[in-house]
Amino acid sequence: MKRIILMSLVFLGLATFAQQADKKQDEQAIRAISKNWLELTKKHDAAASSALFADDGVSYGMNQEPFVGPAAIKKHFSEDFAQNPKEEIDWSTDRVEVASSGDLAVEYGKYNVKGLGKDGTISDQGRYVTVYRKVGGTWKVSADIGSSTKPMDTSKK
Repeated sequence: MKRIILMSLVFLGLATFAQQADKKQDEQAIRAISKNWLELTKKHDAAASSALFADDGVSYGMNQEPFVGPAAIKKHFSEDFAQNPKEEIDWSTDRVEVASSGDLAVEYGKYNVKGLGKDGTISDQGRYVTVYRKVGGTWKVSADIGSSTKPMDTSKK
C-alpha cells in the first residue's frame, strides 16, 4: 500500500513539473510572437500582422467599433499605416500569464509610439493587454486592446 502511495506521489510530482515546464515554453512562445508582431508592425506589414489573429480574433481601437477577424483587422491596419506613414512604435512585455489548461494566455505590456498623423507630430504611450489562445496547436491572438496613459490635453477646451 505504501508503495502505491509513494508511486502516486512521484507521478503527481512529475506531472506538476512537466506542466510548469510547458507553461514556461508557452510563455516564451507568446513573447516570441509579440516580438515578431512588433517587427511586422514596424515594417507596416498589415497582412502578416493580421495573420497572427484567430479567425474570430478582435482588435479594439480607440473611438471606433472593434475589428473582428483577420480580413477586417488587415483592412484596419492598412488604413492605420497609411494614415500614419511616419509612425515609430515600440512595446515591451511586462508579464505573460498562461492558464493551467495550457490553451489560453494573457500578455500585459506597455507601448510608446511617435510620428502619428500625416505630419508625424503626434505621440502616445500606454498599456496593452493581448489575449492568446491555442488554435490547432498554434498560438493566435484572440483579443488585443491598448489604453493611452498620456494625460489628456485640457488646454484646448
